[in-house]
Amino acid sequence: MTESGSKLRLAYYEASDGPRIMILGSLDAGFQAIQDLFVQLSRNPGKTCPLEMQPFIAALGGIKVLLICSEPLLPRKCSNSQGIRRIPQEAGPVFEWRHHAEGWDDLAELIDPVVKTRKACHQYLDRYAHEDAIVVLSRGEYGDQVFTGQPSHPPG
Repeated sequence: MTESGSKLRLAYYEASDGPRIMILGSLDAGFQAIQDLFVQLSRNPGKTCPLEMQPFIAALGGIKVLLICSEPLLPRKCSNSQGIRRIPQEAGPVFEWRHHAEGWDDLAELIDPVVKTRKACHQYLDRYAHEDAIVVLSRGEYGDQVFTGQPSHPPG
């Protein structure tokens, strides 16, 4: 099982440019796990997976994100349901993140540089303005205190 310090954090906040979902981790966090999850989704149309329940994720602030691999569309039929969509709920931010197999595979490839580097970086995983939130994968750029309100402590 993954140590809590090496888990990726899943967080939500309202930024000045729109709602933001962050998937963040330290420089040493296991970003390969989320890439592997995206690949698994791409190979299993119809599969759903609650991101906040994954063993490599620590969700902050009650956020829930259900990942869905949609069945392929018929040719010439388009769907506005792809991407990240907010599900109205009374408590906490709840989202569905839906892509076809090709979309999950594209995201897995898109995050490859973040997976392979040990330097601070980030990658956007959405088409905001067409979706309900900005999704950012971030390595080594933020600590938990940014999302929990805890004071930052310098490494000792």
